[in-house]
Amino acid sequence: MTSTLADVWDSMRRPWPSVVYVETVNYCNANCVSCLNDRIVRKRRVMPDDEFRAVADKVKARGLKIGAMFCFGEPLMDRTLEAKFAYANSIGVLAPHVGLNTNVHYLTPERWDGLLAHTPNIILSFFNVGSEFERLTGGLSWDRCYKNAREFIEYRDRKCPGYPIFISVNKIEGHSLENVQKAFAGYRVTYVQDAELRYYGGARIEGVVDRMIMYRDWRCDGFKGALQVKPDLGAEFCAYDIPAGQTRFGHFLEDSWGELHDKFRQKWRRGCSLCLRCDYWHLAKRVIANGFQPVDDPSWKEGL
Repeated sequence: MTSTLADVWDSMRRPWPSVVYVETVNYCNANCVSCLNDRIVRKRRVMPDDEFRAVADKVKARGLKIGAMFCFGEPLMDRTLEAKFAYANSIGVLAPHVGLNTNVHYLTPERWDGLLAHTPNIILSFFNVGSEFERLTGGLSWDRCYKNAREFIEYRDRKCPGYPIFISVNKIEGHSLENVQKAFAGYRVTYVQDAELRYYGGARIEGVVDRMIMYRDWRCDGFKGALQVKPDLGAEFCAYDIPAGQTRFGHFLEDSWGELHDKFRQKWRRGCSLCLRCDYWHLAKRVIANGFQPVDDPSWKEGL
């Protein structure tokens, strides 16, 4: 290993963190072929509203913003999500773009007004349509999710026409942007596509983690200075540390900012087994010099 993320950290005097991501729930009702949520060994939990308020207050006191309110769970399984957004908005701690991404199963009428009132946007996730949608999501009902999406869009058009709705058709094997666009023809939505997800072994993170393939302009959260807060209030430094919490370094509420800072610096600079399987960890300098584009050098993978 000739270069690591520790080598390219621009300055040990650089303020940390620069943004905080909060995952309020790690339950998910889907079993998407591209996701490892079913391999999580952390305790399944919904972050209580009072704990979220304490998290938001601590982020606010540090002069930071919350840059995401979900990660590897279905956010609408958190029944207090709208209240959390409302509180975060009331104290001005949310970054302006922070909406949510949902698999649409729980996007039911009793949630609509709260979401339109307190979130700036929503992303509806559809890999494909019909039976292929059901296969890729591990059994979600196409009829239910499609109906929920159409009725929510129509309600938005009547009640809050300026509210942005995105439909995400992530690039996994079996996806079809064309099919989804046909299904929603005539509806006022914006289509987005995200990562080509590749988890080696097809079921869990093993061997090489080609993150520069997953996100061609991606940069490690350690490098960006992001801090992940999980539903159990664990502080972690990698958004893709899905199953086991290898990058956990502290407890967000129990540790002071000074303690979090020191623990992060100590653990992040050492790396972990997840980092050692990441092409960005090994090729960071060259990736940055190449404009954050992949570098074709498979030699670093030898021996993993």
